[in-house]
Amino acid sequence: MKILNTCLTNKTCTPCQGSIPPLRTKVIEKFLEELKNDWVLNERGHLYKEYIFKDFIETMNFANKVAKIAEKEGHHPDLKITWGKSIIEIWTHKISGLTESDFILAAKIEAIYEKR
Repeated sequence: MKILNTCLTNKTCTPCQGSIPPLRTKVIEKFLEELKNDWVLNERGHLYKEYIFKDFIETMNFANKVAKIAEKEGHHPDLKITWGKSIIEIWTHKISGLTESDFILAAKIEAIYEKR
């Protein structure tokens, strides 16, 4: 596992008013490189990662921690919970694309996972 760069985790998500353009490909690639740890862009251009756990309770504990950080940041991912797996998808709905806040949230989620 690669150690997460804390630069993104030290930032705070900024609410999107919908008046900004989505990030360009070069900026997305830079943020993905900084984020590391197997985050990818899915076919819709959203940040995507699957986390594997030993059982359902561990998965739910992680999901609840993600919910708390999402509320604190005011930026909410799509979560899918199944037995032993949590799937996270992040994008900025108002612009149907990615902003720096999406990468900040992903980094904070990764930090939660690394601390477990």
